[in-house]
Amino acid sequence: MTQSNPTTTPRSLREQAVFWIVRLHSGSATSGDRRELDAWLMSNPEHRREFDEVSRMWAVLDDTQPLLYSEIHKAEHLWADHHERKATSRWSRWRWGQAAPAAMVLFLILVAAWWWTGLPETMLYETAKGAQRQVSLMDGSTVTLNTDTRMTVEFSRDERLIRLERGEAWFTVSPGQRRPFTVRVANGTIRDIGTQFVVNKSSGDVRVLVWEGIVEVGVQGNRAGIPMPRPAVLHAGQQLSYGADGGISDISVFDRNRAASWKEGKLIFRSQPLKQVLEEIARYRPEDIRLLDPSLEAFPVSGVFNIQELDHAMETLQAALPIRVQRVQDNLILIESAPPSSKSRVSSRHSPK
Repeated sequence: MTQSNPTTTPRSLREQAVFWIVRLHSGSATSGDRRELDAWLMSNPEHRREFDEVSRMWAVLDDTQPLLYSEIHKAEHLWADHHERKATSRWSRWRWGQAAPAAMVLFLILVAAWWWTGLPETMLYETAKGAQRQVSLMDGSTVTLNTDTRMTVEFSRDERLIRLERGEAWFTVSPGQRRPFTVRVANGTIRDIGTQFVVNKSSGDVRVLVWEGIVEVGVQGNRAGIPMPRPAVLHAGQQLSYGADGGISDISVFDRNRAASWKEGKLIFRSQPLKQVLEEIARYRPEDIRLLDPSLEAFPVSGVFNIQELDHAMETLQAALPIRVQRVQDNLILIESAPPSSKSRVSSRHSPK
């Protein structure tokens, strides 16, 4: 994006525009002040262009405006002193001799912040398997990264953009920002409307869950002849998923306790298929976990496991289900059907008396 060069405008004209911005944002502007500003704007087209430029600079400084307040107060003291002297001209030599220092300090802050906010800053954040991390963003938003997650953050003057490459992230978005907060994942775009939400890209599909507030989810497909679906709007407690082909699921509700359990260091399963349980456990383990017997994939599993003690989880599954867990070297775990004798012991152990 091309940046305008503030030094191309005569200093006195920029100072005058800054002076009026200070006055209007001070909360003390009178109707007479506004009439005089209107007259100044109408007297020369350059005045209007310069005033609009400084106004635009002010408007985009969401994160830096607190730095300007002390300068506003300084300029206000000069303004009050000016009225006591009953000067006949707003732009008299005395006035600018007194107000120019404060105006120029404010102008320098504006220019520095303008260039700072105009240059995108990209940061990379990632976690290893089994690790979690909380990131505080420069706008006050926070992101909690779950295991094996990688994302980039790019803040510019116009947008707050997150690219989630893999894994799972919990977003708590700071409200009151003019710049949209956007998360791009695979072929989808999630736009925040003031909320907390979770995005999971740990498998083929992307899953979006809204904890509070509202988000809009738009998906682009790659199937020829099939129109792109309209963006879906999710409210608190709702979820959906989408795939690389552009297909998008129906909106449904989700289990809040289970969805938030990983932030508490736990994995909760309620009659989940064994295949899905093992895939979830594998996200937190350095080993590759393979289920060798397809007939076991749909076996229902319920339980609560500590993320930091998933070795015990594998032992618990072997004790409760007709399976055998076998570790091969250090990087592979094989799951297969237990031998008939083991199945009998498991069956008798859990048979009703």
